[in-house]
Amino acid sequence: MPSRLIKRHDQFFKRLLDHAGTAGVLIRERLPWEVAERLAPDAPELVSGSFVDNELREYHTDRLYRVRTVDGEAAFIYALVEHKSSPDPGIGLQLLIYQTRVWQWWVEHQGQGREEGGRRRLPAIFPLVIYHGEAAWRIPLDFASGIDHADAALRPYLLDFRYSLADLGRIDNARLSREKRLRIGLLILKRGSGDGDLRETLLELGRAALSLGFDDLVALVHYILLESNEVEAAMLRGVLKEIVPDQEARIMSIAAEEWKAEGIQIGQAMGKAEGKAEGRAEGKAEMLLRLLRRRFDSLPETVMRKVRDASDDELNEWADNILDARSLDMVFGQAKPN
Repeated sequence: MPSRLIKRHDQFFKRLLDHAGTAGVLIRERLPWEVAERLAPDAPELVSGSFVDNELREYHTDRLYRVRTVDGEAAFIYALVEHKSSPDPGIGLQLLIYQTRVWQWWVEHQGQGREEGGRRRLPAIFPLVIYHGEAAWRIPLDFASGIDHADAALRPYLLDFRYSLADLGRIDNARLSREKRLRIGLLILKRGSGDGDLRETLLELGRAALSLGFDDLVALVHYILLESNEVEAAMLRGVLKEIVPDQEARIMSIAAEEWKAEGIQIGQAMGKAEGKAEGRAEGKAEMLLRLLRRRFDSLPETVMRKVRDASDDELNEWADNILDARSLDMVFGQAKPN
């Protein structure tokens, strides 16, 4: 039975953009240069929530970011990920609906001001579509092209807007992004998001990542280990042994240590803010819970309480167990591999 490396595209993409700096890099790399160069250097601010209908969440993932132009004007970047295997001719209308919802939200929450009529002008929205289907995107990037009108003289009177497109399948792997974490995340979306044999998918992705650099291969392993999928550590080690003989243990070790470094950074920040050593342990516990959710989805309340009450040595032991564990019981040493 075919398996998927990525089970939930929406969660994967949101986690990808939630890393510090990643969203800003994506925006500046994939918007037209004349738009990107007019944006202030500040990091984009994520606006919580989604503007996609619940029934379309399987096909669309969206992220809304508040930015400012170099002139100090407020604007928004609306990033929409198209998860369908082929382009949807109705994407223009869907983008129009989503943008209208963004404006409605803005009017309700921030649109009151001192300008004439008591309402400020609507902010600019720049739509960006990220598509990772197999078929090439041949749909026009302007909305008016999808309106039935034969008389060119009428076009100036028709509603129109243009969206930017990142068609990942038509972008060379090395040019997916200059930022390593984003580059590998987009590579996974590009080549590892369909049904198929997991081992063959891992071999293809691993070789593609290694062609970009050793660090890219490590980043790929880091992503795969933390994603909720059916990849077992033994399978991943076997694939690495075929791609980089005698270096598989080293790569697995480096990838496993990365999350610990993230946990330590979070813990140090918490400890500094609170002036307590307990803050560092709390940060490590929260990072472990985050990894457990990625591997095993929802967690029972008893597990969350167990992790938060654990000692530093216990947290380290359980973190090491994550790589090989196929169940929560195996993480905590309550079950043994067959």
